[in-house]
Amino acid sequence: MDRNKEYKIYSQSRSAVITPNDTIEFSIVFYGQKDYVCSFCTHQKFYPVNFRLIDPDTREILYDNKEDNFIESLGIGFDVTRTMIIQINVLARKATPEEIQEYAGCIGLLLQYKNYPDKKVNLQM
Repeated sequence: MDRNKEYKIYSQSRSAVITPNDTIEFSIVFYGQKDYVCSFCTHQKFYPVNFRLIDPDTREILYDNKEDNFIESLGIGFDVTRTMIIQINVLARKATPEEIQEYAGCIGLLLQYKNYPDKKVNLQM
């Protein structure tokens, strides 16, 4: 969780049951003129969490945290309102093969937001 008091918890935060064999997709609306922090957590044996931001129309992968050594949170902002798919799976590098087959855990997606800073407009006459 980002402890910056400017950020508020976004009601589209999610959680779900997951196993290392699952891929979960959440469709999230990101409103324009806001900064967001997306944070992920799971059972320690299920780390790292792999997440991707996907364009819902083209299915193009816009971001994959694999490229950033599986970071657990991401700050993003949008000028205009946009729906995104967040695709999640867990790699379970600390789990035994038996735990991978028998154990289900929880994945959490915490979304926080703050409004863009007010912009000053210079009017010339």
